[in-house]
Amino acid sequence: MVTISENLPDHKRIFCNTCRYETNHVLQAEHHTDYPNENPDGSLAFVERLGYRFWLCAGCDTATLEEYYIFDTQNDEDTTGPMIAYYPERQQLYIEGKTFKKLPKRLTGIYREILRAYNNTLSVLCAMGIRALLEGICADKGINGGNLKSKIDNMINIPLPHNIVENLHTLRFIGNNAVHELEAPSADELKLAINICEDLLNYVYELDYRAYQLATSRALADRRLKQTK
Repeated sequence: MVTISENLPDHKRIFCNTCRYETNHVLQAEHHTDYPNENPDGSLAFVERLGYRFWLCAGCDTATLEEYYIFDTQNDEDTTGPMIAYYPERQQLYIEGKTFKKLPKRLTGIYREILRAYNNTLSVLCAMGIRALLEGICADKGINGGNLKSKIDNMINIPLPHNIVENLHTLRFIGNNAVHELEAPSADELKLAINICEDLLNYVYELDYRAYQLATSRALADRRLKQTK
């Protein structure tokens, strides 16, 4: 007879989107339905179970809904499961957007679209967005070239250090593969590429602004100090 194990755990470790790491979760409620399927002779062939489990994080009390599916047959080799999905989706690789106060509005829009694509696992679109961001930076800074390779080479005139310019070609290859081959990079590769883009935006658009803020703050502090003497 086909059976599905009832010994599912009443607590387990799940990545908590609030705590931002794996925590112990305690089972609060469960519901499942079994769907038996018979052979032509009336014997039981296999059972499918669709179930839902309601968990609470033991650290912060944030709730998570687990949906699981089990396919069970008399042949142990055909038994699979459980296949699990969590709602809301787990955010281990989720990227929080940074704020760039001096970044042009058009480039800010591209940057935000890159993050939305990444956080929704749209890997090809994310890679295309990274390429578009590089093109947009070049256009904004008046960097010309017959193709993106030439434009990146000419970024040394921003100026960018030579080693950074060389490393930016990796981002170009990621975008090329997405555009021409519809080849999706891995999530880890895209996350690293986005980090590089953020460093580039910070270097090109924010450092002067922050240096100015620091200089202004220091000048104001000096004036106040002189007034108190």
